[in-house]
Amino acid sequence: MTTVKTLTLLGASSLCFALALSSAALTQSEPQTSSPEERAQTQQLNQNITDANHAADTQSEQNNAQYQAQQRQYQASEKTYQNQTAIYEAARGRYAAERGRYRRGTWPSRYEHSSIVDTDALMGASVHTYNGHAVGRVEEIARTPGNHVDALRIALYYGHGDVWVDSSDLRFDADENVVMTDLDRGDLRTMARERF
Repeated sequence: MTTVKTLTLLGASSLCFALALSSAALTQSEPQTSSPEERAQTQQLNQNITDANHAADTQSEQNNAQYQAQQRQYQASEKTYQNQTAIYEAARGRYAAERGRYRRGTWPSRYEHSSIVDTDALMGASVHTYNGHAVGRVEEIARTPGNHVDALRIALYYGHGDVWVDSSDLRFDADENVVMTDLDRGDLRTMARERF
């Protein structure tokens, strides 16, 4: 009898132990509920992250669009420059072949031994003939691969067009910011009308 009683007690305590374990497991697996304040904080944090990601995406798209626009502008400028260089090279070859036919005056003694200098002050400088007549202004500088002035593009006054003049036909008076040429005014206008 004692054995049956002991077994019954052992069985009952095992059952109680098993129920206690099962109850602990259920307690641990039940989701804990958050308070309304915690849920609001979590929702706000999630919204902040979403907003920050959206702002970063928008900024990235704007930066990319700006970069693409700058690339297109650069490529257009590069193409324009290449076209102008090709036109200049074609004109320069013909000009070099024909330049001997243009009339040249005698340089005043103060310019006789000077030459054109490589300076950005040439841009926009007034251009005069050897006898002092203002004929135009410098619009562009063409340089050799060694970065020396090769020729100047001169916009002639009174709508007579543009003309490239070789540096050997030019002198620069830095004091007056004036470019002098030994070419005749009429020949400059003729040169501007020529198309290659």
